[in-house]
Amino acid sequence: MILGLKRGEIKVVEPQIGWKDEFYKTQREINAAAGIDFECIEHIGSTSIRDIKAKPMIDFAVGVDDINNVPSYIFEKLKGIGFHRLRVVLENEIVIARFTDDTFDIKTHIIHLIEYRGKKWNDLISFRNALNSSGELRKEYEGVKLSFLQNETGDMNDYTQYKEGFILKVLNANK
Repeated sequence: MILGLKRGEIKVVEPQIGWKDEFYKTQREINAAAGIDFECIEHIGSTSIRDIKAKPMIDFAVGVDDINNVPSYIFEKLKGIGFHRLRVVLENEIVIARFTDDTFDIKTHIIHLIEYRGKKWNDLISFRNALNSSGELRKEYEGVKLSFLQNETGDMNDYTQYKEGFILKVLNANK
């Protein structure tokens, strides 16, 4: 199974059979270590969408009651299973990642710590579900991602912004 991206690397690979199993394995680890309920740990991102090329990283939406008051033990317990808080600053979200080793060069898993059933949570789940229920949307989304890789330059922020219009279109259609 292909899993992990080097720092600064942007690539997509064919869907991997092991991604779903890796999500479930890590979901159990997060639950056991931090005591976060299973329903508050969702598989998101392109590895959760069937039949499309994806960045080979497993993304999680992990829901908490209050993003501004996350208990410190959560971070300690997640660090104990290899997840490190990143310096990424996003509104109403804390980003935590797992790497292959202590060089922190290859990222394999990303936790998006957000408010459970808040707007970000609902948008992430809604987008995933919409794509998993529509082959046409999956194909279009994959095309957007491949278009960036073939025609654009930039970093992961540029890649994310490039996809934003499509994501908003899907979310607005599902309201």
